[in-house]
Amino acid sequence: MTNITKDWLADYKAEAQRRRKLTPAAKRPILAALKRARAAHVEIAYDGEGDSGQIAEITASDRSNKPVPLKGSVLLNLDGTRRRYGLTEALDAFTWEVLSLYQEGFENSDGGFGTLSIDVAKGSFTLDHSDRVIDVCNSVTEV
Repeated sequence: MTNITKDWLADYKAEAQRRRKLTPAAKRPILAALKRARAAHVEIAYDGEGDSGQIAEITASDRSNKPVPLKGSVLLNLDGTRRRYGLTEALDAFTWEVLSLYQEGFENSDGGFGTLSIDVAKGSFTLDHSDRVIDVCNSVTEV
């Protein structure tokens, strides 16, 4: 008899591994488009709770820390299919992919929030995530 739970979990882990391998390649066209837009730094804020999550804000700035419009398009392969996105849409889609791979369920219960920061010159993408947690401390005292 086949263990359905074990097979499902193995399939889930294999799919996550496959998608993680696509992530580095997806970063290259995003960085190229950000360079064309003259962006030096990008902050993508997200928030979630109560089974709902959203990208709250995407901001970009140049080396002088002045706002930069995110114009242009990007050809991305996030799921095995190449698709052209507007730059803001590409950042949104990439962030959702990163969240699904590294902070899946951030929108559940009390949720979580954070930012995906991109340093264009360094080529670094950093996910800074916080979970909301209700803490309960209990004590029982016989008096």
